[in-house]
Amino acid sequence: MTPTFGVPAVSVLAEPRATWRDHLAGLLMCVVYVAVLLATANDLAMARDESFYVDAAQSYAGWFEQLGSDRAAAMTPEAITRGWSYNHEHPALMKALFAFSWMAQQKWHVFPNDSLAFRFPGMVTAGLLLWLVYVFGVRTFGRAAGAFAAASLALMPRVFYHAHLDCFDVPIVFFLTLVTYCYWRSLTLSRFRWFWVLATGVTYGLALATKHNAWLLPGVLVIHWVWAALGEVRARRRGGVREVSLVPWWLLAILTLGPLVFYASWPWIWHETLPRLREYAAFHLHHDYYNMEYFGRNYFWPPFPVSYPFVMTAFTVPVTTLVLALGALLRRTRAFLPASLAERALPQFLHATGVIRADRRATDVLFLGALLQPMLVIALPSTPIFGGTKHWFAAYPFLALFAGVGFVYVTRGFRQLVGQRIPSPRVVVRALAALVLLAPSLAETAHSHPFALSHYGMLAGGVPGAATLGMNRQFWGFTTGSLVPWFKQQMPEGGTVWLCDTTWGAWRMLQRDGLLPENIRAAGDLAHADYALVHHEKHFAEVDFQIWVAFGTSTPATVLTYDGVPIVTVYENPAHARRRLARRVR
Repeated sequence: MTPTFGVPAVSVLAEPRATWRDHLAGLLMCVVYVAVLLATANDLAMARDESFYVDAAQSYAGWFEQLGSDRAAAMTPEAITRGWSYNHEHPALMKALFAFSWMAQQKWHVFPNDSLAFRFPGMVTAGLLLWLVYVFGVRTFGRAAGAFAAASLALMPRVFYHAHLDCFDVPIVFFLTLVTYCYWRSLTLSRFRWFWVLATGVTYGLALATKHNAWLLPGVLVIHWVWAALGEVRARRRGGVREVSLVPWWLLAILTLGPLVFYASWPWIWHETLPRLREYAAFHLHHDYYNMEYFGRNYFWPPFPVSYPFVMTAFTVPVTTLVLALGALLRRTRAFLPASLAERALPQFLHATGVIRADRRATDVLFLGALLQPMLVIALPSTPIFGGTKHWFAAYPFLALFAGVGFVYVTRGFRQLVGQRIPSPRVVVRALAALVLLAPSLAETAHSHPFALSHYGMLAGGVPGAATLGMNRQFWGFTTGSLVPWFKQQMPEGGTVWLCDTTWGAWRMLQRDGLLPENIRAAGDLAHADYALVHHEKHFAEVDFQIWVAFGTSTPATVLTYDGVPIVTVYENPAHARRRLARRVR
């Protein structure tokens, strides 16, 4: 059964199915995306947080190896503390997957270099996320909407950047979206309901084991379930068939299976469980505040601007995606409200879309809640904003799904406009429309690489416009990787570099991957380094002055730019310049 767009299926029991062909298409999207990520990963030096997770994964790998050789010794509190104490402020699931991938690299040399081994599990979750979004779209709004949604999500520049990394920001989006999907499937009175109830609990446990973002999702689901249950009660009173379960079995699964999976996945909490859980919760409930520049002001502590997640979304998500999603949200306003209230409260022009109504599971309400919750949390004046857009990435699958809805509306309207004059199959119209509407996102994402954290879109005036507005240019120090060819040319006999915001672990990974010679070393002493970097962030402005004093010069050796905007400035120590000149003379 193919859904009629804008008219949800009358009976949830007869909901549109995702066939094996749909899953094959989703798998193809997954494989292609992971292949693209693998092909472009070497353009990105490791980011600050990645270097910490590499160390954690190597520590976990040592414990897994001990577990394989001497299980009794590995299960002692001392061995667990030794293997799992590093970076215990974050749960273990993804770092354990990084560890397994690294262990495979050590044994079979699966990947061309070490950094890809650590990054691969995160890339896989990015690919799986596209598969999931496509299938979710197929089951709610149809194949065209699902395919466009998956492509829109893949072609968000900052999502594309983070999808490369051995971090948790894209994996947690996958697991949160998967929990939402399983929950949505569990609401029906179908014969597979109990499978999806159990799956909701298990996948929620996996989300808990990935990142603390999972803490707030049950609140969104409870609010949605109450809304859907009230609608179900009203429908039954009017004589409708039973479609939605009025017993929240999914919540029981979340409250029981979720903690069990979380506990089983994290050896660190197998001993001293309550004290260590309290420490974990306290770390995130009282997180340190790091800086973030926003409209020329550096925010180090609250109150933070309420507008931040909304403005940054507008500035960094491709405009076509935003316009299509907002258009769909407006068009489907009736589906967010009970029918009686919609008739009274909505402006007259929205009543023209009277065929659009809420389905019994209130799917539109669920999508809207899942879209808004991550952004509203960051909008709280007390919530740190140091992570940029990644902290509300969980909203973007649902933004993309609404963009898919908008895409179908556009193609339908275009077909009605020109169909009689230029007869063509619907698939041709949609294919051409997809090419036109996705082309800007593709061009923007390609142009953003490898500077995606410095990239801003049309609404910000591009990268130069964002610099003029005083928006944050980067963080994590990964842009140093773009200077590797320059350093190799300037330092054929080796030397030292003071790294500013780049960690020594990230620098070391460039050497492990064979991209940077071993004789070009990181320096801890700025005054005696051969070269010094300044990553252009507002709080590093003082570093320029420190280098000028230490080196006795304010003239850069080179400036790495993106669309004419300085990203990293490199200074050369005059003593090194004299030695280099002397070697050339000889």
